[in-house]
Amino acid sequence: MLDANATHISLALEGVSADLQVLSFVGREALNQPFCFDIELVSARPDLKLEEILHKPGCLTFGATGKGLIHGLVYRIEQGDSGKKLTRYSISLCPQLAYLRHNHDQQIFQHLSVPKIIAQVLEARGILADAYSFQLGAVYPDRDYCVQYDESDLHFIQRLCEEEGIHFHFQHSASGHKLVFGDDQTVFRKLAPVAYQQDSGMAAEKPVIKRFNLRLETRTSRVSRRDYDFEKPRILPEGAAKSGVAPDLEDYDYPGLFLTRERGKQLAARALERHRSDYKLAEGKGDEPTLASGHFLALSEHPRAEWNDLWLLLEVVHEGKQPQVLGENITSDVTHNKDDFHQGYRNRFLATPWDAHYRPALEHPKPQVLGSQTAIVTGPPGEEIHCDEYGRVKVQFFWDRDGQANDKTSCWLRVATGWAGSAYGGIAIPRVGMEVLVTFLEGDPDQPLVTGCLYHKENVVPYDLPANKTRSTFKTLSSPGGKGYNEFRIEDKKGAEQIYLHAQRDWDENIEHDQKILVGNERHDTVEANVFSEFKVEEHRITHLDRKTEARADDHLTVAATQHVKVGTAQFVEAGEEIHYNAGDKVVVEGGMELTAKAGGSFVKVDAGGVTISGAEVKTNSGGAPGSGSGIQILPPIVPGAAAAAAAGKLLSAPPVGKFNAVANSEPKEVRPAEEEELEEEEEEVELEEITLRIGMFFDGTGNNRSNSERVFGCFAPDVNLEESAEDIRQFCAAHGYDGKGSSPDNSYGNDVSNVARLYDLYIDQTDETLPIDAKTASVPVYVDGIGTSSTGADSTFSQGTGIGPQGVRTRVEETPPLILKAIQAFQDSNPDKRVAKIEFDIFGFSRGSAAARDFANEVLKGNQSILAKALPLGSPVLADSFAWVPHSGVSINFIGVYDTVAAIANPLVGDWNGNNAYNPGINIFLAPDAAKKVVQLVARNERRYNFALNSLGAADISLPGVHSDLGGGYLPKASERILLSKPRSSAVEERTSFVEANSYKRAQQDLRRLQDQLAQYNLSLEIRTWEVPFRTTEKNNSKNMKYVYAAVSSQREVRSDLSLIYLRIMRELAVENGVPFGHIPEKNPRFALPAELVPISEKLMAYAQGQRKTTGLTSQEEELLFQRYVHISDNWNAAKSRNNSDLNIVFINRPDKNSVRTVHPNE
Repeated sequence: MLDANATHISLALEGVSADLQVLSFVGREALNQPFCFDIELVSARPDLKLEEILHKPGCLTFGATGKGLIHGLVYRIEQGDSGKKLTRYSISLCPQLAYLRHNHDQQIFQHLSVPKIIAQVLEARGILADAYSFQLGAVYPDRDYCVQYDESDLHFIQRLCEEEGIHFHFQHSASGHKLVFGDDQTVFRKLAPVAYQQDSGMAAEKPVIKRFNLRLETRTSRVSRRDYDFEKPRILPEGAAKSGVAPDLEDYDYPGLFLTRERGKQLAARALERHRSDYKLAEGKGDEPTLASGHFLALSEHPRAEWNDLWLLLEVVHEGKQPQVLGENITSDVTHNKDDFHQGYRNRFLATPWDAHYRPALEHPKPQVLGSQTAIVTGPPGEEIHCDEYGRVKVQFFWDRDGQANDKTSCWLRVATGWAGSAYGGIAIPRVGMEVLVTFLEGDPDQPLVTGCLYHKENVVPYDLPANKTRSTFKTLSSPGGKGYNEFRIEDKKGAEQIYLHAQRDWDENIEHDQKILVGNERHDTVEANVFSEFKVEEHRITHLDRKTEARADDHLTVAATQHVKVGTAQFVEAGEEIHYNAGDKVVVEGGMELTAKAGGSFVKVDAGGVTISGAEVKTNSGGAPGSGSGIQILPPIVPGAAAAAAAGKLLSAPPVGKFNAVANSEPKEVRPAEEEELEEEEEEVELEEITLRIGMFFDGTGNNRSNSERVFGCFAPDVNLEESAEDIRQFCAAHGYDGKGSSPDNSYGNDVSNVARLYDLYIDQTDETLPIDAKTASVPVYVDGIGTSSTGADSTFSQGTGIGPQGVRTRVEETPPLILKAIQAFQDSNPDKRVAKIEFDIFGFSRGSAAARDFANEVLKGNQSILAKALPLGSPVLADSFAWVPHSGVSINFIGVYDTVAAIANPLVGDWNGNNAYNPGINIFLAPDAAKKVVQLVARNERRYNFALNSLGAADISLPGVHSDLGGGYLPKASERILLSKPRSSAVEERTSFVEANSYKRAQQDLRRLQDQLAQYNLSLEIRTWEVPFRTTEKNNSKNMKYVYAAVSSQREVRSDLSLIYLRIMRELAVENGVPFGHIPEKNPRFALPAELVPISEKLMAYAQGQRKTTGLTSQEEELLFQRYVHISDNWNAAKSRNNSDLNIVFINRPDKNSVRTVHPNE
């Protein structure tokens, strides 16, 4: 028998001689994780030097036989209470690997396999080759580029192991511990057999396994992976692995991070092994101290024979106590234990069958690069441009401390371009020293991509800014040396417009068909050397006025056939010495009236009167000889050199037959004097009238869409009965989520039109109206889809939830220029004689649409820097010459009217899913006091939701009864309001227990009493709604049928939507008072008409909003009417997607704010 007072747990610390006795310990070790043992100690010395013990190696032995052994370093030490004789200490014993969780780095590894990368990291932190080993069966390819980014060394190592399917564990001795990496089962050592003996409370003669449970659970049975290799774009490498077990459950992923099929198959097989490694998972407990993770347990004597086999220990939790070290100082707090464990050693463990290949779970995700980064392009010393055959470059990131700014700093990065085809497209190689913008495919730091270049203080812009802000240019430097440059520049400065081209050396043109040049004024050509031209067919030139040509040396003209010269009036030829005509057959000189040859004072004259010969002497057949000329010495032209030609890409398509023939073959136009053309232009010129254009901007709310609501109006109209409607109508409505029994879809098709949409319909629209000649103003409305919606399309739940994305707030603002241009163009088509001298905006919005409206207003106030000015620049045909993008002058805002601004922009990229805060990245909703002539915001007094914090406008706020959509509109008429008014309570009870006995039901009763007082004005019929979810306990000897009982306070009532029509009238009236061109509300239209009981309430609220009274003046009876029939309860505990069983607040998107008091953010 073992002596109960003997100690079987001891700790030896290297270099520490103090008497430290182990009181207790708890330790956990698991595959692919550092172990940690928390040890409670006592010592007679109260003054141990803690700093000297920290980081000391130590060895913990435990178990009755002392065979349990853990070696590690003192990771933590703590001194506790000091008694009369003993002082308590506590330490944590961990491996040296655990220290790596405190070392965070950002570094790049290139052309190394994962084992080599891990070895480098370990040795850099002092874990040398004798403290670790790799016992791997597979060959691991080198990774061209692998980044440790924003993660600890430990996380990095664990992540790499998980990606490759490599596991690690520790082997312990009294003098040290060794980290062992492996990828198959051969690396795991086998322990001595341990018998199974069911825990009966009786002490066994030797250590045993007291409990051994096995569970089987469904797992993935097939894995498929695919990737893309840009060097082999037509081949998509794939890898797959399957287990052959049913059911067929597939894990498919892209990208798979491989480039060859063999690698893909390897990774797919590892992934499948990871999925199925714990398909069978054993859980047990015992008191055998030699159990250690990464070892095989040899189970014996289990009544289920097939379980007497080897089991791989995945995790072991050790626990030991020996209170006897306290002697007479022992207290009840040491011996008391809720599960009756007072002394000795025990453990619990998880294990899998020996033949199930262990692969670590993906618990350490690769960090993602949020957004883009900048870096510097690098290359070899002396190189100005460094790239490969694909135009890829290398860069050094600013966080890279090891890079040497050379050609080894990174992998090759592909460079994005605006166009890239087969041997055609655009390319500009970023040069060494340039700062570039780098993005990462799927945020993966191992897959960087250059998407642009950036200027900085040293790499300055080609021309001073903002002095030359109208210039756009593409300018390069000669390389190497940069002494010259090529440039293509566009100058857009009014009155100085220019396209400028500079070629440092040669300029070659290749035009495969026609070239046509039209110069509006003069053309000047200067060539510093020779000009060579060759026309292989005909040359035609027409000079309408004089032609002046000077050859300052010789002029040589060779005509292969005949030359015809026709001169309309006279031809004058003068030679300083000689004119020589030579014809092979004959020379004929004709003069219609006279022909004269004159030389040396003599002449021959032939005219109608005869032939006159005059000279000192006239000789006829008297000998002599004719004069002779110098003879022709013609020089032929030099054939011009051909322009350089590059290999062309494949044609996308041939040009249409005859497309250019009409121009090429057209007859030349009649040439008329310039004076005639100018007179004709003056006759045709139409006098242009300048006007002020009023543009109404209407930004709809989150989940509101005018087109979608109108599209399904017949499905929710008050008098519709879908069950009795024609089949085609019923099917149409069903396709949009209406079942005809009162249910409506939870999207923009399930909402009525908002007040913003109604105001849009009331705004006077002169888009297609031809204005009278003397008109000075015109108005056009522009509607912008609500946040998270698309006209006739599907909603974006992401944009509705966050306010960002493809249908987000800022996106809606950026969509306004084309919408405005479309309206203006339509207006100009109807009014070609009008030019816009000024633009004046009226801006309206609701909910997040109000945030978009406010952001748009700030965009307008940017003047010529706004997105509007860029879309409609000065000089546009519709703009008058006097127009200028000057805020409060050429462009201004007359009226801003918004309903209950709720920006609630979330930023998931930084983990911000909170719509309650004032952080709204990407938009500017602050409105300056002079932003508009008049600003109004109607605020929902009774809105209390956490996710609907108000963005106030200060003095412009007018607080009115109702919740968010009571003011802005969108509620369906006579909708049934079914809501949970308290958070669902839950409690577990036995299956036979009545729900009224459950604690959750009793707590719900308390909630009901509280809510009856709180919501008295609504006169609700409250009740407790309950539902149950059955389950079964899994304890072996105490399995029971149980259930969760959920309970919450609920109510159901019909609520009308007519209250919003009051706030439509208020906003319209306030706008009209400030000059907004609204038409009248069609009071006879049932969709706009107020119920009679609301008319006096509407009049009082109108007077209050107009400032005619300080309070609403509503009587208590009128307040009761509003809250019992018209004011909705928006704050509730209905969970998104019916997840009412959740404990997470995030699923309760309409939950009330703290203390049911709405958060209000100031106008900042």
